[in-house]
Amino acid sequence: MKIDTAFLAPEMIESAPKGQRTKGSSFADTLKAAISETNASLKASEKASLDLAQGQVESIHDAMITMQKASISLQLLVTSTNKIIEGYNELLRLR
Repeated sequence: MKIDTAFLAPEMIESAPKGQRTKGSSFADTLKAAISETNASLKASEKASLDLAQGQVESIHDAMITMQKASISLQLLVTSTNKIIEGYNELLRLR
């Protein structure tokens, strides 16, 4: 099973010693990439479901897998966003 690293920040993939800042994209860039990838996944899921409804799909399994991947991707994005907001609110409370 291959783990998709598109949602991980470069700092999570590369292990750099503490105190050294690794070059890579910012958090905002990583979040934007995750959102656009999720959006593309949802569009592919929508197309797969329309093709399935019209009977134009060769394999129902591929269509269902595409739809499940999009669903899981969206759940991960929503959960991540909620955790980010929770963390921000906690920081505001600490002030």
